[in-house]
Amino acid sequence: MSCLEQMPLHYNPLPIAGGGQVTEIAMRSDAHLSRPMLAAMMIELSGNSDERWLCWVADRPLRPLLNADIHQHGQKILQVVSNSTRDLSEIAIRALERGKSHTVAILLERPLRDDERQALEVAALAGSAECLVIFMQS
Repeated sequence: MSCLEQMPLHYNPLPIAGGGQVTEIAMRSDAHLSRPMLAAMMIELSGNSDERWLCWVADRPLRPLLNADIHQHGQKILQVVSNSTRDLSEIAIRALERGKSHTVAILLERPLRDDERQALEVAALAGSAECLVIFMQS
């Protein structure tokens, strides 16, 4: 029997108590499974028993990624779409700090800088939330 432990891809223990609020995943943007896998993750996260919402922060809306056939009754997803990819991490930080969402998912086309990762970690702790960083590789 084996045991798997999920850890952020860029695991750097921070001197903050209760760290580990930020999880990073990398997906290939051209892979045929990336879109359905991303949609399934968002649907699963939006169905969380927490009364707060899932927040999607990206340069594109989530709806086109979701299959029209997927039953979306009861899904609680707040979408924040910005044309400026430079502002996405700042938007995610503000959303995390406010604590209105149980999870803030941010879609990026570049890896996080160390200062961004730490700011997201601090904001997630402040808002009692989780942050999912999805890095789409070309």
